[in-house]
Amino acid sequence: MVKLVIDAKKCEVPVGTTALAAAREVGIVIPTLCSLRALRPNKACRLCIVEVQAPGLEKMVAASCDLLVAEGMEISANSAKIQKMRRAIIQLLLAAMPDNIAVKELAAGLGVFATPFAVAKRDACALCGVCIQACQEKIGVSALSYAAQGGKAADAVILDAERCVGCGACANVCPVGALTVQDKNDKRELSLYGETANVIDLVKCQVCGAPFATEKVVDLLRQRLKKDALTLDAVYCPACARERNPAPCFERAAI
Repeated sequence: MVKLVIDAKKCEVPVGTTALAAAREVGIVIPTLCSLRALRPNKACRLCIVEVQAPGLEKMVAASCDLLVAEGMEISANSAKIQKMRRAIIQLLLAAMPDNIAVKELAAGLGVFATPFAVAKRDACALCGVCIQACQEKIGVSALSYAAQGGKAADAVILDAERCVGCGACANVCPVGALTVQDKNDKRELSLYGETANVIDLVKCQVCGAPFATEKVVDLLRQRLKKDALTLDAVYCPACARERNPAPCFERAAI
């Protein structure tokens, strides 16, 4: 266990705990946009910054989502300096995405309702990269990537329709709604920045007949089960799968 102090509150957490998680343990709120427990920290939004000092180290500013706590560490999660820096960060984001509900709510939580900054072009994406992470790390297909336009630094996310399996994980994790998924007419439509990026056929549950997953997702599942000498003989929607024992769907493949 590691003992530390966060905003004058003493706490004790397991080794390997991040400063963000430790703060939550003692009820201290640190704002985040791109932090998800299911994904490794990428420090993209910087809203979770804190001041930290540890024995033998000078005080510094660090992203709490990726900062592992250490014995004797002292963290200031809401100092005047940190609050000023967070307001500047959210003001920049608000300038780029003034109509985004998630951004406006975060800004309001930090007491920011207007921004002194101006941008040449409004963004539909925060470029936090969590959609890319989810696709690569959790689904394993790498259908999303950053793109540079006009010879500039990466300023957009693009989707490779050939690689995309239509799982919808990207839309589930996107904090600003830049990616959306809609099922209609036995097809799944994925939209990026408000424009259709991919349309994939859905398969139907073999019990109730409701379309619920794409053919590519089912094929991907079959491939992964095959590596473990398992086969997928039937497909059920989540509701029917809960009513039935899913075990009979998976049988050991002949060796």
